[in-house]
Amino acid sequence: MRRKLAAGNWKMNGTGASLSEIRALAEAWSAPACDILICPPATLLARMAEAVGGAPIHLGGQDC
Repeated sequence: MRRKLAAGNWKMNGTGASLSEIRALAEAWSAPACDILICPPATLLARMAEAVGGAPIHLGGQDC
């Protein structure tokens, strides 16, 4: 059976200041019941990767 996927497109509303919220979520979700995918703007992708660290949160890119 496939695992469910919860994906969120951060669009242009996310800022670097929001990364602390993502870090807190990453720490809280040690074993989520579904796969988690967040797609931040390309300008924040590297910082987002640092924020989630080794958490089970996948990252994707956007073209906007």
